[in-house]
Amino acid sequence: MCMVKNQKNLMPLLVKVLKDKDLKVTGKRQILLDVFLKNPDKHFDIDSLYEEVRKRWPHYGIATLYRNLKILVESDIISENLIGNKKYYELKMFSKKRIHAHLICKYCGNIDEYYSPELIKTVKEIEKKHDFDIYYGELNFYGICSNCKAGLLANSKEKS
Repeated sequence: MCMVKNQKNLMPLLVKVLKDKDLKVTGKRQILLDVFLKNPDKHFDIDSLYEEVRKRWPHYGIATLYRNLKILVESDIISENLIGNKKYYELKMFSKKRIHAHLICKYCGNIDEYYSPELIKTVKEIEKKHDFDIYYGELNFYGICSNCKAGLLANSKEKS
């Protein structure tokens, strides 16, 4: 997978990908892509994504959002991750963070990302050992974030 250093220049590349797949480049698709490009580290659930696109196009319908998401996921531009029982979407194509892990708080649902040279090194070792080219992957760790941990500790001290 190709990675691009300058996120600002990605829209023309993504438009080209759509055209190369004989897909229409509509204004609503470009708005959706722009939301992901301007928030490259964000994991959107359908509600937060819908809210974001409606800021830019107030009459953007939910059915249109689902249709466009499906097309962008099938085109490998956006990834769809099932975390718990909820779907989250993030930029996949040309992403600087091709290989990363999700750190998911079981209390508040916050999703942080972890990526490091060590993780990439491990993936390369797996590829070599198994003669397998990895394009992308999902690695999810579930636990408790520092904010929730601090809140639980504060609550337990108050009860003591």
